[in-house]
Amino acid sequence: MRQVDIVGLGEIVLDWVTEIPHFPKPDEKIDALSENYFPGGVTANYLVATARLGGKSGFIGAVGDDSYGDYLIEDFVKEHVDTTYIKKIVDKKTPVNFIFVAKGEKTIIQSPHMQTTKIEGNDLNEAYIANSTLLHTTIIHQKVTEKAIEIAKKNNVKISIDLESQIALRGWNNLKKVLLKADILLPNKEGAKSITNSNKPEKAAEILVKKGIPIVIITLGSNGVLITTNEFQKRIPTYDINNIIDTAGAGDTFNGAFSLAYWIKGWDLKKSCKYGNAAASLKIQKLGARTGMPKEKELLDFLKKNDDTFL
Repeated sequence: MRQVDIVGLGEIVLDWVTEIPHFPKPDEKIDALSENYFPGGVTANYLVATARLGGKSGFIGAVGDDSYGDYLIEDFVKEHVDTTYIKKIVDKKTPVNFIFVAKGEKTIIQSPHMQTTKIEGNDLNEAYIANSTLLHTTIIHQKVTEKAIEIAKKNNVKISIDLESQIALRGWNNLKKVLLKADILLPNKEGAKSITNSNKPEKAAEILVKKGIPIVIITLGSNGVLITTNEFQKRIPTYDINNIIDTAGAGDTFNGAFSLAYWIKGWDLKKSCKYGNAAASLKIQKLGARTGMPKEKELLDFLKKNDDTFL
């Protein structure tokens, strides 16, 4: 068992990515501009983002007993993400997501196998979580998430939660047991609005903090991120990028870079958010959720060139 600083619990998938000239209307047939497949999955992408920046990261989750599963594990090994606790499940399929990209914007169709190809609570290794600094999860499989968080809390491991819109649809009452244990919540804009029944991210963040979550950082795409705590609320703008190719994985990249900066490097919230914004700005210039994720030197060079207030 390799000692890691950041443990990710959640999903790993294969992404089939097709570039199209525009999103088709019902019953319309269009010619694709390109078709590729890439390793993906929200939690898996997050861990690759941290590992490329020098973080010691490990994944807890499952793949099917098939060639796609082998491919995803091999890619993790190449990215220096620990695979000790990836389980290959016999007679289950590795999830495949279909992603359509038109002029930099994306639509994602998630695999039903994300709900069935999963680990159970007794697959968790307590020492692996207990010896880390941070547990990061998306709550996709709630029962195993609750058990992992219980282990983390018992061992003073920090908890980071990425709340996406399709998980937020479960509602506050079903999720509050988990969400209120977060040291930091990293929802996307739609997830934050949905869980609070709010129209504005600012209001949504205020509601979440009042409920008892100490730090909420909402990702706002091209509008950067919004930090909210009991003490302040501040928007951190992102960087101007003209060459936007694919926004898939941008939020995962931000979350990974931010987590490494804040929890492992010990930077303050504002500086950590700038680091995350810069990482996401580099990511969106290449096709595929992970392709453009930067290594540390590339990221620091970008910041030196684009933000004279950072260093």
